[in-house]
Amino acid sequence: MANPAQPATSATPASTGDEAMLSIGFRSQLGRFVTLLQVGVDFATVLVSYGLSYWIYVSVLSRNSPLSFTEFATLSLVAGVLYVLILDHVGLYHREISLLNIKELRGIFRASIYASALILSASFYFRGIDLSRITLTMALALTPVLLYVQRQFFYQLHLVFHQKGWSKTRVLIYGAGEIGKQLAKRMLESPGLGFYPIGFLDDDTSKHQQKIELKGFGPKNAIPVLGNDQVIGQIVDADLVLIACPKASAERSRELVQACAGAKKNYAIVPSLVEDNAFAVETFEIGGIPIMRRKSLTPSVFYLTTKRMVDFILASILILVLSPLVLLIGIAMKLDTPGPVIFKQKRVGLRGRQFSMYKFRSMRVDSEKYAPTPSNPQDPRITRVGRWLRRTSLDELPQLFNVFRGDMSFVGPRPEMPFIVEKYTPVQKQRLIAKPGITGVWQISAFRGEPIHMNIEYDLFYLENRSLLLDLAIIVKTAWSVVRGIGAF
Repeated sequence: MANPAQPATSATPASTGDEAMLSIGFRSQLGRFVTLLQVGVDFATVLVSYGLSYWIYVSVLSRNSPLSFTEFATLSLVAGVLYVLILDHVGLYHREISLLNIKELRGIFRASIYASALILSASFYFRGIDLSRITLTMALALTPVLLYVQRQFFYQLHLVFHQKGWSKTRVLIYGAGEIGKQLAKRMLESPGLGFYPIGFLDDDTSKHQQKIELKGFGPKNAIPVLGNDQVIGQIVDADLVLIACPKASAERSRELVQACAGAKKNYAIVPSLVEDNAFAVETFEIGGIPIMRRKSLTPSVFYLTTKRMVDFILASILILVLSPLVLLIGIAMKLDTPGPVIFKQKRVGLRGRQFSMYKFRSMRVDSEKYAPTPSNPQDPRITRVGRWLRRTSLDELPQLFNVFRGDMSFVGPRPEMPFIVEKYTPVQKQRLIAKPGITGVWQISAFRGEPIHMNIEYDLFYLENRSLLLDLAIIVKTAWSVVRGIGAF
């Protein structure tokens, strides 16, 4: 067995300190370059949106534009600058925690609303701007779509930088426990942060030389445990040590801080109070003294009322429009296997109230009703039609009736079965303060194949950030997942 004092990873000491500093400098320059590149590409995306709208109006629809191409190009340049300024105002050029890139999508919606309002106001007050309403409407509608597609490309580019280890800040996480793992997972899910976990450190020697797997993320899907505080100085290319040992004594915490200072490493500390409520706290100051408090998870009455109205109207429309598809699915199921078309199961909803959740039956009739959900498409319990339904997420269409009745919403925490809710911890019970949803943050994550209650941070993230724009962002990501065929498996 290797000496635990020696880090057994690619994050081994560089041959010289100058090489390490060069590497750090390169990553810092790369981060700035990517940000500048993002600004330029955002500007170009707006120009493409407006140019494409003009081309559709003039060439495809064969209309005469009130503005010449040169005049319209000038207007497009102004719109491009306006969008960049607003995108910066809403924080899309700053590195911020954003689970699954959802806040960025919400920021695009906000920026588009602000920009549309300003451009429409300008076109109304400045009579010299004689612009086709059709062209302007197409441009305003197309811009957020192309911005989202383009930024998804950059999101994937950030993931490549993470996998290559080119990110700006390379992090050692001291503490290979649950909090440390959650921090690593959030860093890897949010490449725009610029944090890349290169390894764990831990006082527990039995964990040394192990590799912690985080499904779907990280270097070769695993992050090594390199040792303890004795190796901090040996890992030259680490930019930051994040001390995540909530249960450590005050004396041990001071020792870890001194070890980081002695190795000339930047460090940050996860407060001990977050051990049992890691994702529902915030900090504020009183006279410069930092204080932690519990976040308020209570949404506004306007949000709840509007959301219910949207749920009811949209569910009513979809039930009518999709009724032929529902009929075809029912016929296919009857031809495939005997048994009922609709599967009903007791679930726990808002404030612990139980209700019957509806789905198209995707498993054989003799399958155990409350057995663990299949995680493999080859599970023998799944029918042929059911396999297709689960892959396309069409098995959840009957939940539109749950939304219509008010048992569920389109977006919210996934409803769990009663016998699981009975074992909830106080933190997990916070999921019940919101109406459950057909889709949510957990459903569009890479961890949707794992038990819902094992990924509570997704639901808490949603509860802390609930808004109509966030709901819209989640729906868009869900639709994209459905188009790509990413369902239950």
